[in-house]
Amino acid sequence: MIKKFGWALPSMNIWKSSIRYKWMLLLFLFSLTPLIIMGTISYSLSKSTINEKVTEYSEQLLKQTADNIDTRLGIYKDLMMQVVNNGEIVRMLRDMDRESSSNSYDIDSLSLTTKLSTIIAINQDIQSISFISKDHYIKGIYRWKNRTPKDVSGFLTTLEDGSNFRWFPTRFNTYVDSLNTQSVDVFSLAKQIYKSSDDSPVGIIAVLDIRGEVLRELGSSSTNNDRDIQNFVIDGQGQIVSYGDNSMIGRNVSEVLGEQGYSQIVHSGQEEFRFPLNEHGKKLIVNFKKLHTNDWIVVNVISESVLYKDSDRLLRMFWIIALLCIVLSIVTAIFLANSISNPILKMIRLMRQVMSGDLTVRFRVRKHSDEFDILGSNFNYMVARIDELLKTVYEEQNQKRNAELKALQAQINPHFLYNTLDIIKWTALIQKANNAAEMVSLLSRLLRISLDKEKETVTVEEEIEHVQCYLGIQKFRFHYNIETNVYVEDAVRHLQTPKLILQPIVENAILHAFSDSEQQGQIDITCVRGSDGGIRFQISDNGKGMDPAFAKSLLRHHETGEKTGGIGLANVDERIKLISGKAYGIDIVSEPESGTVITIRLPYLE
Repeated sequence: MIKKFGWALPSMNIWKSSIRYKWMLLLFLFSLTPLIIMGTISYSLSKSTINEKVTEYSEQLLKQTADNIDTRLGIYKDLMMQVVNNGEIVRMLRDMDRESSSNSYDIDSLSLTTKLSTIIAINQDIQSISFISKDHYIKGIYRWKNRTPKDVSGFLTTLEDGSNFRWFPTRFNTYVDSLNTQSVDVFSLAKQIYKSSDDSPVGIIAVLDIRGEVLRELGSSSTNNDRDIQNFVIDGQGQIVSYGDNSMIGRNVSEVLGEQGYSQIVHSGQEEFRFPLNEHGKKLIVNFKKLHTNDWIVVNVISESVLYKDSDRLLRMFWIIALLCIVLSIVTAIFLANSISNPILKMIRLMRQVMSGDLTVRFRVRKHSDEFDILGSNFNYMVARIDELLKTVYEEQNQKRNAELKALQAQINPHFLYNTLDIIKWTALIQKANNAAEMVSLLSRLLRISLDKEKETVTVEEEIEHVQCYLGIQKFRFHYNIETNVYVEDAVRHLQTPKLILQPIVENAILHAFSDSEQQGQIDITCVRGSDGGIRFQISDNGKGMDPAFAKSLLRHHETGEKTGGIGLANVDERIKLISGKAYGIDIVSEPESGTVITIRLPYLE
């Protein structure tokens, strides 16, 4: 090949070497140089950038967490207001507190429990609701295990707050009822109850116990075992309300952040603040935000070590990648020139063979393809497609010649046929053979459409008329017991359809679907507009049906050459595809003893 084109071998070797070294130089320039520059810049900027991003993220997370907790606590306050403003509940509580025996501290009422269950049924966060006065503990939903005056006296401080809400931090509590006992962490919302008539206090406190896991889900998180990033909730005195580690609940925040952190948060007097902190040999960044609902505070703690961990990892990855790029550049440059030039030369040789008339050549495509293999695949497809098209054209020409020969053999003089049928009709009428006259009339109308050679299509209305003529003749011929129903949408009546497509299908149903059947037969023919804008004929019968596999074979005999009894169906399907395209044709759905549904899909033809 090199001698044929007049190229000298030494010169070709020089060009190959030149390509190899050029690619090596390009790979070094376009891979290592940007990598070194970007690596240096990235490492110098990563610490400050990551610090800002993580800090910004933590502030957004803190704000979102605080807003979520405020929203949830607001829901609980609304629920509490539904309870204390319910006149019926207040009346029951006053009666129970006033009329109960002074010797009984615990009292309850099924009516009260039922009423409360209706109010809080949709909120799964609520663990219990109870009512406390100076003399009684009134059960609402679940009963506290420890409920002596001494155990509940802390909640009576709510009487000092007037109509305000009072929140109590998380505690471990046990609840009992007639069926089981539950021990869970809860925090509580308490409010004094007032009369609705004169807004005077009744001396009873409503206590809503809420599952502690609610706060853990909304405000407590830890990213790893070292607790480099933490979120937790404390109350206004620094007592931990919610924390990732349940053992820390109820302790002072100084055990986590030290006295300095405790002082900065509790005594800062600010609603939202951020400050650095050194605690236990770690450099921390502490963010906190006070809630609007109560005096609780959401705290976010970030360790500086986690901020710069990604920067150090980035530097290590940079040197590893740089070394790999050097090795890969050297190896790749050696083979790259040949991997580009050889496929191009091979493609040129194959194209020349195709130009000479050899359509059997193929480009060898590897399993792991690149752009050249894609080009080769397209080349193979193109050559195969050309070969297929040439064969198709040859076959279509043969089919066309055969069809023209059959058409010439089948031609008759339509006018002579119509005149003859007209004579037979009037003869039958004169001899009072009315059935014969009607059969001849139907046959004449049927042949008028069938023998029109000038066009391949007719209107939907004419096609329906043709099949109705056929059905009329069959009634006289076989006296069969079959009812037919025809429905055609007005929108498709004047659209064009290939002619003579319904009669073979109806004929197939009469001859096969109802053979050896004594029941009343029915054939339904509908024609409507399809979802794609085309025409949909549907011919269904309640005959004996057929096996689905056999039904599919009825449309394949023209491909396989086998005759299965559905030659008319296959010919109609093939003729539709020749006129309208391979996307259209016949679909058959059938099951034994369940009838058959045949659908004809046609395009929109005006």
